[in-house]
Amino acid sequence: MTRYFEDLDVGDVFEAGSYTLTGDEIVEFAERFDPQPFHTDEAAAEGSMFGELVASGLHTMCIASKLTVEGPFDDIANMGGRGMDSLRFFRPVLPGDTLAVEIEVVEKSRADRHPERGDVTFEQRVRNDDGDPVLSLLLYSIVRRRPETSSPRASE
Repeated sequence: MTRYFEDLDVGDVFEAGSYTLTGDEIVEFAERFDPQPFHTDEAAAEGSMFGELVASGLHTMCIASKLTVEGPFDDIANMGGRGMDSLRFFRPVLPGDTLAVEIEVVEKSRADRHPERGDVTFEQRVRNDDGDPVLSLLLYSIVRRRPETSSPRASE
């Protein structure tokens, strides 16, 4: 079922699935992309403000992106992104945490110069297995409008 711009309403919420991080994944990602000691070295992390190994915020963002692309965006006629905003990290992500991701439509507007598409703002929210927020951000997406030959919600 493909959801076009017209099928999305402000307030719609889509579950994007979940992912459990291991300590090895945290270290491997951080060694390549965010080599701070509290991400790469358990002993050093114990002496940090976190007191233990924590995932890079970038790693958490990448997991949220993967789940969103493979989940809701697999059904939404998403053409690409315009950017992100309002990124917030609320608490550290730890080895063994299971992250759950959801996105909510928070704004829509027609792209006047491009009648084949519209702009949709999604709030992406990530929670740990206790239900506590760990990350949120706004995604500015370009979503295809329904082709003229398709009837409303025809592909559902």
